[in-house]
Amino acid sequence: MNLELLDRSKYYVIGVSGGCDSMYLLDTLRKEGYHLLVAHVNYNYRHDSYMDYELVSDYCAMYGIPFYYKEFHPQDYHQGNFQNQARTLRYNFYKEIYDLYHVDGVILGHHLDDHLETIYMQLSHHNTVHYLGIKQETHVQNMRIIRPLMCLYKEEIIKRCQDGHIPYHDDYTNFETDFERDKVRNTVLNHYTLQQKEELLKKAEAHNQRIKELEFKVQTYYQQYKTDGIIYYYYIPKELREIFLYLILRDVMPTQLISYSLIQEIKHQIDSVKPNIQMNLPVNYLFIKEYDNIYIIDKDKTKGYHFEFREYMPFGCEYFHLLDSGHINEGVFLAPEDYPITIRTMKEGDSIMTSSGTKKLSRLFINAKIPALKRKTWPVVVNKDGTIVLVPHIAKNIDYLTTKPNVFVIK
Repeated sequence: MNLELLDRSKYYVIGVSGGCDSMYLLDTLRKEGYHLLVAHVNYNYRHDSYMDYELVSDYCAMYGIPFYYKEFHPQDYHQGNFQNQARTLRYNFYKEIYDLYHVDGVILGHHLDDHLETIYMQLSHHNTVHYLGIKQETHVQNMRIIRPLMCLYKEEIIKRCQDGHIPYHDDYTNFETDFERDKVRNTVLNHYTLQQKEELLKKAEAHNQRIKELEFKVQTYYQQYKTDGIIYYYYIPKELREIFLYLILRDVMPTQLISYSLIQEIKHQIDSVKPNIQMNLPVNYLFIKEYDNIYIIDKDKTKGYHFEFREYMPFGCEYFHLLDSGHINEGVFLAPEDYPITIRTMKEGDSIMTSSGTKKLSRLFINAKIPALKRKTWPVVVNKDGTIVLVPHIAKNIDYLTTKPNVFVIK
């Protein structure tokens, strides 16, 4: 067991199901003097799940360990992938305790067999864009997740439980084949020799070392993207593009949703001849390509807005700033009779009277090569009569051209 990641002066949440791995972990850490808060979840998925609850709660009562319990029922996880939904419910419960007591981490009982199962499934799905297997230390929902048993096979954990008379209760569904992980465990990996397992582990280790090196090399481009919010895609070396896409996707969505096929589809879209694309991601985000510049944006930020001002006042939001100084192409002179003004997004049919005649805003945006998505949040300034007087950097009403600006709308 690897205890280097733990500190006896800190407090930890420990997820305990009642199985051999989590009970061995709990018993060992208790004897080593760690401060633990036990979290046990009952999904009522099995008819004997009450036995898990009794085992864990009795153990905690015997040794005076704080015990936290959460119970769910079938209506809580509905239809679909039970294991994924159970994981979400479980981690949400850990998060409640984590935040309430400001603990240093969540300790879980994943072991070497879990690691192998994950590697096998990732390879089977060709999902090899990032790390293979389960890490000893990760972060989920801003929680530090620690897995000290990653150096032990389950067979060894069972033997230690038996030798140390550590109580545990087997989950009979672990021996079934209803779920992919159980099927891999009980029909594939249980037939692997120790040598085959070690070869699989070495293959994953070599892959993970390569990923680590690529992550180091891509940091310059990733940090530039984080700073600018956008990057010219072909500026990134070809061998670093997949890992770059993975990292920016990881910023907005769970890693289990970032598949190899998703990365390949994004690359295909970027390499297409279309100058602009919008691609829906499996979460509430869009992947955007604009003339070979790429970024990811929250869909909610593409919706329109509408602000009214009865008089000039400094104002700022994520779309624009209203100030009394700026570039001349961002400014307009507004007299008291212009108020109240409205600053909003473009509407269908919007037009503005310019020095060269009445122009539709949609055409002006196209002529200025403003990408479609940016048009949706570009500020349009309208006076009290409903006349468009300014579209910053795009156009200014002819009646407002000759007077020195006193109000600036900065995109």
